[in-house]
Amino acid sequence: MEAALALVFLLSAGCASEPDVMVSERSEVIRRELQNQIAEGAPETAIQRISALRREEILSQPELDGLEGRAVERMALDLEKALAEDRLDAAIRLYGNLEILDQQIPAGPDINELYLRLARRYVEEDNGPAAVATLLRTPELSSLPAPVLEDLARGAMALNNRYAVRVAVELLGNHWLRENDDVERFLAEPGSPVGMVGGMATIWVNRGIRLEGGIGYPDRVVGSGFFIDPRGYLITNYHVISSEVDPAYEGYSRLFVRLPADPAERIPARVVGYSRIFDIALLKVEVDPDYVFSFTEIRSLEPGSRIYAIGSPGGLESTITSGIISATGRRFLQMGDALQVDVPINPGSSGGPLIDAEGNVVGVVFAGIEQFEGVNFAIPSFWLQNFLPRLYSQGEVIHPWMGVAVEQVPAGLEVSYVDRESPAAAAGLRVGDVITGLAGWPAEKIGSAQRAILAYDAGSLVPATWLRDGEEIESLIALAERPWSPAEAGLDGNLHERLFPVLFGMQVSREGGVPFMRRYRVDKVYRGSIADETGITAGDTFTERDFSVDRELRIAYLRIVVKKRTEGFMQTSIQLPAYLETDNFL
Repeated sequence: MEAALALVFLLSAGCASEPDVMVSERSEVIRRELQNQIAEGAPETAIQRISALRREEILSQPELDGLEGRAVERMALDLEKALAEDRLDAAIRLYGNLEILDQQIPAGPDINELYLRLARRYVEEDNGPAAVATLLRTPELSSLPAPVLEDLARGAMALNNRYAVRVAVELLGNHWLRENDDVERFLAEPGSPVGMVGGMATIWVNRGIRLEGGIGYPDRVVGSGFFIDPRGYLITNYHVISSEVDPAYEGYSRLFVRLPADPAERIPARVVGYSRIFDIALLKVEVDPDYVFSFTEIRSLEPGSRIYAIGSPGGLESTITSGIISATGRRFLQMGDALQVDVPINPGSSGGPLIDAEGNVVGVVFAGIEQFEGVNFAIPSFWLQNFLPRLYSQGEVIHPWMGVAVEQVPAGLEVSYVDRESPAAAAGLRVGDVITGLAGWPAEKIGSAQRAILAYDAGSLVPATWLRDGEEIESLIALAERPWSPAEAGLDGNLHERLFPVLFGMQVSREGGVPFMRRYRVDKVYRGSIADETGITAGDTFTERDFSVDRELRIAYLRIVVKKRTEGFMQTSIQLPAYLETDNFL
């Protein structure tokens, strides 16, 4: 009897201590991970994890304080090293991270001086567009010395950038403007679309011969482009030149441009940088353009405003059309919103500039809907200003992200999906949380939240707030490199039902225990989604018959047999299609 009691005691004692052992083992794993992140040069990732761990009881607050102190020390050392090696982009990012953490910055240049140094480097490289864009991003532009602002005004004039000239003049004062007649005349004379034609180019991509039914046809892609740099750099759409850089394309491809002065001459061009997400590419041609355009930060665009488009519809060079802005804020891209315009646009117009009545470039034409006359779209210039300097680096532009998909709700942005390997997952965000603030701005719309993120680089720390069960949570997010297609990347690494909220707009939970039968219950349907428009509602159940992805068309298909509450739970077979390029990722 005593032996039996002793055995029971030992067993119960072992069971009681097992959770403590598991917690201890997990604590040690997390401790080592944080130490490795700090030692291997990823202190911002460690800071993010520490910020999330402060809401748990895995490591003590004093230990977290010590680890955070070590991460801050490493960040300060990295800043000093970046300054010594003249890696100004990295120095600006590290300086911003230390400011976010409210830490003392090592002795040296302040953030405004760093931006000024970077702009001067671009000037030394004769890269005026990048220099102007960098100066305009200076956090305290008004604190720059008058000579620098004067250089900004003069440099912007050389690039026909009226917006940047006005910004500089507002800071210098009207007295300076009156003393500089040439600047005053420049601002008083709005640019004419006719005078801008010399800065245009027709983009030709020769892709050899296309076989159809045993007959060969010339395969040509025609688009528009416009020069933004006197050295021969010009902007067009990525989709126009994609065969030049897409590793999946295996055919023949040769890129040329044709200029208005001699439309018959084909001038070889090369792709310098591109952004698939924004459908933008920077090309280089060995010519001296007669006119250069400049992007602006103008955001006060309203429906009804008069605009002009210049391009080569059907290959017809130097075509000018006019119209109005029909709407703003159209969700037509993976990131950012688009302008809807009624300017006549046809195949070949893609990549041309959109000009306002004062001669400012306010957008880049990128798409139209052939079935609907006068329904066309352009990328607003202010989105491109964030990454314009990076286009000059060879290859694809890297954009930052948090790693969540969201839906707009009255309280903010509700999280519908969290990528398991993302900064958001490490920070502790969950499906159902409602993001209310991001980078110091209210998170009310998807577009405004994406704009806040794009102001940073991957590796930057960004403060975020969200609601969970009525409780407000604050944390730091260490932005990472955004994949080209987050939904596609998620499908490669997750159970595909986790992507149902992103692709089809419905949260589901698995029902039944039969492995080969995928049965689900619909827990929530987001307004305006594919599921909502199909009449699916919360409480419906369905069986998945097939899920497939067409990688070429970039569409996912879900075939289901659904029992709808609103139809007396009668079975209905339907197929739901969804584009992989969704617009609700942050």
